[in-house]
Amino acid sequence: MSLAAITLVSSVLLNLFPQTPEAYGPLNFACCVKYTRKPVPFAVIKGFIEQSSIEVCRIDAIIFFTRNNKKICASVRDRWVKAALGRLRSKIAKLESKASQHMTRAGEKRVNETNTHSPWSFE
Repeated sequence: MSLAAITLVSSVLLNLFPQTPEAYGPLNFACCVKYTRKPVPFAVIKGFIEQSSIEVCRIDAIIFFTRNNKKICASVRDRWVKAALGRLRSKIAKLESKASQHMTRAGEKRVNETNTHSPWSFE
């Protein structure tokens, strides 16, 4: 067989087998390849994730999710990005604090509402 024939048969066979997307990560994940330099108003940001260059993508980035479901790639070195991350982390801390207080209060109510004398106590 000639080299051209082998190449043709090989390419046909390789195209018959579907490529597995699992080898490349989730289908809905797209890497940031450049940063936006235009600051995004904090009011439109609803969340973020961090992209690391040591994983799948080539650059380190912060990916902001906006209220209208857009993804905005930004550099963590930019001042506006640092400010937005600080505000988001502050909001998360407040929510965690409220959730912790709510759980504690709910636990206190349950203890107060139940009989404090256990059938297994030796009093």
